[in-house]
Formats: sequence, C-alpha cells, structure tokens
Amino acid sequence: MRLDWRILVGLVFAVASMAAPRVSNACSVCTTLPEYSLADRILSARVIVLAAPSPTNPFKYTSVSVLKGAPAQLETLPDIPFLVDSVTRSAFRVDPERVVLMIYGSGSVDKSGRSFASAWSKGFLMTQERAAFLEAVRFQGKHWIVGKTANPARVTFFSQYLTHEDRLLRNAALAEVHRAPYPTARQVRDVVTTASLLQELRDVNRLAYAPAVIRLLGMQSDPAAQAFVRQRYQPALRAGDRNIADWALAGIEVDGADAVEAIGQALAQANWSPEDKQKLIQVLAVGGSTWPELQEQILEIYKLELERSAELAGWIALSVRTWETDALTASFKQVLAREDLDAAVLFLVQNALDIGDLD
Repeated sequence: MRLDWRILVGLVFAVASMAAPRVSNACSVCTTLPEYSLADRILSARVIVLAAPSPTNPFKYTSVSVLKGAPAQLETLPDIPFLVDSVTRSAFRVDPERVVLMIYGSGSVDKSGRSFASAWSKGFLMTQERAAFLEAVRFQGKHWIVGKTANPARVTFFSQYLTHEDRLLRNAALAEVHRAPYPTARQVRDVVTTASLLQELRDVNRLAYAPAVIRLLGMQSDPAAQAFVRQRYQPALRAGDRNIADWALAGIEVDGADAVEAIGQALAQANWSPEDKQKLIQVLAVGGSTWPELQEQILEIYKLELERSAELAGWIALSVRTWETDALTASFKQVLAREDLDAAVLFLVQNALDIGDLD
C-alpha cells in the first residue's frame, strides 16, 4: 500500500530522532528559530486579548479587551499565567494605557502537523506599528492556511518587514522567510542590504535568526555577499557548523555545481554525525528541486552514499520522490537486499519509491 508522503516524513523524523538524539542547549539566549510562527499563532488562536496589570495585583495580567472570541468564552479559560516582568512594568509606568497581546490557542505543532494542547502564549507589548501589523496579519491571513508556507503572497507580505526598525516585526519576517520552501523564499532576494545582513549575523544576541540571514546572504546579487558566503560555506563543509545546512544551501545559490561537489566530498567524510549527513542530503534535495540542471550530479552523490551505507536511504528516497527518475532504482534494490537493513529504512524505501518485495 502506498502511504501519504506526510506520514512518511513523520516516520523519518521519528526514526532520525531515535537514531541521533539532539543535544539540549541550555543558555540564556534563544538559538533556534520558532517552528510555529507568530502569524500562525495569531491566525489559529481561539481567543486573542489585550491585557494589562491587574488593579489588585500589579504583577499579574488581566484581560482588558477581547479581539477574538467572546467574553463568555474568555470566562471559561484558565487565567493568564505570565507575570509582568520588570521591562514591561517600566513601560506601564511610562504609559499606563499600554497593553500586551495575549493569545490562547495551540502554541506549536509537531513535525506531522498535529497541534499540542491549547494554552496562553504571550504575543508582544503593543505599539501603533504592531497594532497595524496585527490587523494586517489577520486581514491577509484570511487567504492563508495555518502552517502552510508555500504561499508566494505570504512571503511577499512578510518581506516588507525584513527591514523594519522594530526588531520584533523583523524577527517575525525572518522566521517566515526561513520556513517558506526555498524556491518560494527566493523571491525576496536583495530586499535587505548586505551590510544589514552582516550586522545581523555578527550580533551574538541574534543567533536564532542566523539561519534565515545566511539564506538571504546567499540570495544577494551583491558580489560582496557572494564572496562572504564562499568564505564561510567551504570551511563549514570541511569542519562543521551549527548552521551547516543553511551555509551549504547558500553555497549552492552562489557556486552551483562547485558547491554540490563540495557537499558530496563532505558526505564522504567519516567524521560526520548521521544528523549532519541527513541535513546535507536534504540540502541536495532542495538544490536539485530548485535547479533541475543539478539533479544528475546530485544523483551520482546519492549513489555513492548508498554504496557506503544504507543509513540515509530513506531520506534519499524521499529526496528524489518528485524528480521522476529511476536513476537510483538499481542502487535501492541493492540496499533492500542487505540482510542487516533496518526495518524502518526498508519500509520507507519501498513506500517512497514503490519498490515491492524482492522475493
């Protein structure tokens, strides 16, 4: 039976997470982009309110206005759990009329698109610009599907905030551009100046947004940006980098086939973790889908990887699924014939490529 590709992807993530557990980074600075964007939290919310410090407890929030939902519905929800922090208290002292956006809904989704239990999440301290942003997201979002980022109009909407002076709105735009499928995201090339991108990349407080900034650098037509990408992606492929996938993709954008060759050489290195090799396989998949002229070269790299190991065979099968090629059929039959083949890999390859039992 042929399975839906979303189920297959979910299974691959499950297998990958068991095979290569992630290391938790405990630090005071956020270092990863949110998987559930601010816009999706707003659009999927059951209730949205404006909140201010309670008259009876200045450290506790209370709702002062309902933007989405009904007052009766609000009464059935748990209290807003967040305390008024020192920064926000200072803002309230300067202007007692200020309010904070609070959102009640599914705060995140897993890799297969399932929502977690509803809860309160903090939006932001309201300003005129943020109020206009909220109104625009709610209006434009009527035409969007929550969690679906392959929408050129959505990317275009957020691209106007990539250069906004409000860092929070800029953050929202960077997260959206990074979450969009790469061919869709490419429409924002040259929206931000190279100097601004480099400044973002060098700010240690902006580590979470480095992946999006790196991709935007790769899209620049500015020779200075291209030279910078060359200086960074090649060492990253040799020695590793926390953002190796984004540097590799930026490298393909700048150097095309030369970067693909460098990625192939990196995959051949024995010191790479399965997780990093998986990222590079996915980068090649994006590269081949974005630039079809690179597919033949990438398929040769995939063949070599399948000869070395069956560990990433499931990912490779999913990578070429839409390329309408049988170039790897013989390689996959050899993989499936291995006696020590992991059952999950066997399942994924057979379903992703419609290769049946080889009895």
